[in-house]
Amino acid sequence: MNTRFNVGPAHPPGPSARAREEEAAFAALYRLSAIEIWERLSYYLLMTLLVLALTAPVTGGGFGWSAAAALGLYGGLVAAVQALPVAGGALSDSLLGPARALRIGAILMLLGHMTLAVPHMVPIMWERIDPEFDRSRFLATQIDLQFCDGSLPERLIVGSLYAGLALVALGNALFKPNISAIIGRLGFGSHAARDAGFSLFHMFVNLGGLIAILLGGWVAERFGYGPAFTLAGFGMVAALGLMHVFRAIIASPVDGIAHPAQTAPATNREAPLPAKWILPVSVVLVAVTLFGVTLFQVLGTLNLYAASRVEASLWGVDFPPVWILSANPIVMLLVMPPLAKRWREGRGPGAKAAISGKAAVGFAFLALAFGSLAAAEFLAREAVVPTLVLAAAIALITIAELLVGPSALSAITRIIPANRGALGAGMFYAALGLGGFLSGQIGASAQDVGFLAIFNVIAGCCGAIAAGLFLSRRAAARIGL
Repeated sequence: MNTRFNVGPAHPPGPSARAREEEAAFAALYRLSAIEIWERLSYYLLMTLLVLALTAPVTGGGFGWSAAAALGLYGGLVAAVQALPVAGGALSDSLLGPARALRIGAILMLLGHMTLAVPHMVPIMWERIDPEFDRSRFLATQIDLQFCDGSLPERLIVGSLYAGLALVALGNALFKPNISAIIGRLGFGSHAARDAGFSLFHMFVNLGGLIAILLGGWVAERFGYGPAFTLAGFGMVAALGLMHVFRAIIASPVDGIAHPAQTAPATNREAPLPAKWILPVSVVLVAVTLFGVTLFQVLGTLNLYAASRVEASLWGVDFPPVWILSANPIVMLLVMPPLAKRWREGRGPGAKAAISGKAAVGFAFLALAFGSLAAAEFLAREAVVPTLVLAAAIALITIAELLVGPSALSAITRIIPANRGALGAGMFYAALGLGGFLSGQIGASAQDVGFLAIFNVIAGCCGAIAAGLFLSRRAAARIGL
């Protein structure tokens, strides 16, 4: 990647020059974040509604899949969107460059969202093409739109579903790593300012997720899944429009301080990897995979749980059940900024704790979240579960995410040599993707045993992992964790 780093004159710039550079960097960050809000709105709208649309009956605008089949596909998609950016980042570095890769990724995702709107249009279009086709009877047959072995309309519906998801995953593989790479090239001037910039960017990511859950849930309930998926396409249109407006920033962001890995001689990149980091990184990656198995239950199993077992009502006001999932981005937006600030200053709960300690507390929160859901499900029996119970559980899962995710990524990039930082980040997301895949498979295989059994097993496993991490703190400290 041909990136020029402006290391400045022999004497460091004065405070006013540094302040101007930092101000310009944050101005560029806000513009890039505006693009990310719309892109994340499209992505999270799809991920939030996918399992619900797959399991909804054909007569209700869905695909008539079983919960097990829907969770299996969801897990595969999560694995793809987490792991493929490793290849997308490598392709960008070696061939495309971040600006071109970003545009191609956005276009692929737009095409994917447009393709996902096709299944809901096929019966309408086919009725005009074939006079003998009866749309009402077709929608009333309760067919299982999962395999491409039915009539031509059925094959078009299923084929466009798989094609749309594949395009979104491929587009995300190019977009996700390069928007972060472009932000990383902004001239923040100091590590503290850079950390603040990425924290701010992550806030905008969660803002896009919050809007997606609220808006997408309302549109899907009122107008159907087809219009909701079409709305995701309009989100990518808005993102592409902003990319055109801010194309100068994307093409040539403000240059910052070169990372040691980027200024290292090429021979260092080919040096063999030290063996001493293999054990600690492997331990972290196993923990990340186990964490991902639990984290991605939110948009999978808990999404179905909200739709079928939770009373989506507060203070007499009914709302779409999927809105309960908004507890995740809301807690992120409220907790993350002050917590990140205090941790940077070396203050606050867990600021000086090792990764093993933070992970132990994180898994304890996960055990508490699913244990509370198990208790509520047991006590409710045939009755519905209150909204606040599920919202509180998701809030606990989100706090665990704040404790485990950033700390694990930071530990990997700290342990791995600087000139292999991209490899470390790639392994982190690949492990998270593996956890997402296993999350879908576990949710799919456990559908026959019921929600209570699922919650009990997850709570027990997370509690055991938390205890193991707590008891092995000294051993973890000896390997740098």
